[in-house]
Amino acid sequence: MNRARRRPWYETAFQKDYLARYKHRSDAAAKAELPFILRALALPRGACVLDLCCGAGRHARALARAGYRVIGIDLSADLLRTARSESRGRAIRYLRADMRRLPLPRASVDGAINIFTSFGYFARDTENARVLAEVARVLKPGAPFVMDYLNLKPTLAALVPCSERVGSGMRVLECRHFDARRRRLVKTICIARRGRTAVLCESVRAYTPRELVAMFRRAGFSIAALYGSLCGAPFNAARSPRCVVAARKRPAKS
Repeated sequence: MNRARRRPWYETAFQKDYLARYKHRSDAAAKAELPFILRALALPRGACVLDLCCGAGRHARALARAGYRVIGIDLSADLLRTARSESRGRAIRYLRADMRRLPLPRASVDGAINIFTSFGYFARDTENARVLAEVARVLKPGAPFVMDYLNLKPTLAALVPCSERVGSGMRVLECRHFDARRRRLVKTICIARRGRTAVLCESVRAYTPRELVAMFRRAGFSIAALYGSLCGAPFNAARSPRCVVAARKRPAKS
């Protein structure tokens, strides 16, 4: 008997209601984070920046307003539709693609960003490592890459098992746990709206900062610095809420 393929969580979680659930991840928030991102990238105006997992394009628009050419890549058709609608007139090219297979030529991009824990989605570590390898492939030698990721120890310490909120015409119940066997942070989301209930899941491989740095180095990056927030706060493994990696693609050996 043929069974329908069960879709991975990341193919169903980022649909229209995602933007309502994460309203605080706004253009205003992206604008506030931009000064640090620009300092970490250290690229001249007019450079081409890849916004990997760009979602609805809030950081892509901020970069474009600052004078950069931007390529936004995401898998969600819904979020890309919103991104294109809200980015008209900007120097942004949006592409729909899997982040393990970027539709860009080798060494064609001046810099890249990956914001809001948009990494660790895949079941196998080799697949997640492939994402970093693809970013390295499309970056020019010496090009910067800034990734905003969770910091595992304080994230687990502050993990709220369940929370509920009401707004935008829906009731959202979120339950969270750490799957120690698979080393994943898992969130189950129940959305009640107009008498109907939908259940979604988010599941992210929870790498430690040390594991993340090792993956970057294996993919061909050197680490410039770690930061504790997108405001550029110093990184503290025990206390920083985020682990922001500022890296550069290593030049090829001659």
